[in-house]
Amino acid sequence: MAGPEISNNQREFRCKHCDGNILVPKDLPPTTGPCPHCGGLITSGPDDIPVLPVLAVEIAPPPIVLPTQGQPAKVPASPPPVKSEWKPTVELPLREVHADLNQPKKNPTPKKAPPPHNSGLISAMLVLLALILLGGGVVWFAAKELGRNIEPPTSKIVAGDPALNEAKYIRTGWQKDAYQVLRGYLTAPVTADKIPFLLNGGTLEPKVREFYRDGGFSDANTPADAYSIFELSEEDRKRGLFMMIYDQPPQFDMKEFFRPLASLEVQYGVDEADLLLSTLARAGNFAMEPLRVHAFFKRTPAGLKLDWEIFSQTKYRTLRNFLEQPEEGLTKNFRVLIVEDVPLKGRTVAGTRTYRVADPANTADSERINVKVDSETGRALSNLNWRGTKENRPRTRTATVELKWSGPATAPELEISRLVCWEFLGLGGQETPATASTQ
Repeated sequence: MAGPEISNNQREFRCKHCDGNILVPKDLPPTTGPCPHCGGLITSGPDDIPVLPVLAVEIAPPPIVLPTQGQPAKVPASPPPVKSEWKPTVELPLREVHADLNQPKKNPTPKKAPPPHNSGLISAMLVLLALILLGGGVVWFAAKELGRNIEPPTSKIVAGDPALNEAKYIRTGWQKDAYQVLRGYLTAPVTADKIPFLLNGGTLEPKVREFYRDGGFSDANTPADAYSIFELSEEDRKRGLFMMIYDQPPQFDMKEFFRPLASLEVQYGVDEADLLLSTLARAGNFAMEPLRVHAFFKRTPAGLKLDWEIFSQTKYRTLRNFLEQPEEGLTKNFRVLIVEDVPLKGRTVAGTRTYRVADPANTADSERINVKVDSETGRALSNLNWRGTKENRPRTRTATVELKWSGPATAPELEISRLVCWEFLGLGGQETPATASTQ
């Protein structure tokens, strides 16, 4: 099929990039522009590539001839597509129209981005609110659980094997009963209300009344919740003996803590402090005494009972009072730790051995006592001897002893008048007439 009809005022040339045919006006001066087929930059003029004759071309769509000045536009009919080896011919616009192609392109005004949608912000706020509510719930639950008053450990006794129930009780089950007994005793307002909680309370009632002077002072300064469990040996627990301890370290009474200031010479060691300054400035003079209490319990058919004698001795330090206030003929029983010791320098007595007795809770409350070797008490204490024997170190045991002040009032002497029993009386120890054979 023949190519498009060319008028007298048009000429045809070929694109050097895609080999396509292009129609331009004959009087068009050399003009540079993009190819309508491939977009490549081409220039029309005397050097353009002439169009070779072709037998058949494929025209799709047919070329549109733009009008020249003074002529109407001519739109040819669309011929049917024909296969051809050549590209279709396309006309370029006139000079007036084509001149705009050489003008530089202006940057288009950037479009403003649409405002972000609020759905993302709302979702984030909802998630944050959910996390806050969840965190508040966790904090409330933790505070509720941690704020509960922790009860003393209890042991759930179930019906079944008696041996299993007994093993649970001596391991942890006794602790709840011990706290209840100790709390009831300490909070009792009068002596009569304290007796039911005590071991051998009926026998000790006159002594307890005399000691407390019918409500002269209270035991509330050592609350039951401040006591801690002390694990005795399994053998002692099987015998029904249990123990709790109250331990308060030394504290400073700030209301009376007015120590004088030493001069710089004394502080830096140039001068020595005088007796008054060294006495008033000693920190130990302003410290409250430590308080240690041993509370022993014994299992009876009526339940656990508190041993009042060791409780009152350790809390009120009755052994120290006895040692610091000698009185001729004064005799009293005490639960003590006893061990053989070396005699004081210059106080060695022939035919005697020296033993030290100390309070079990406050070991600083102690005293050395010379005991005759051939006496009944000396023979009873001979199993503690280590000086001059094959034993290479001291051996301490618990015992109940009767101490007595003897001698003149100007030079009183402390003696162990009788070894009542090994261990604490009433807590595993039984008083016997012949203490020499008691082990």
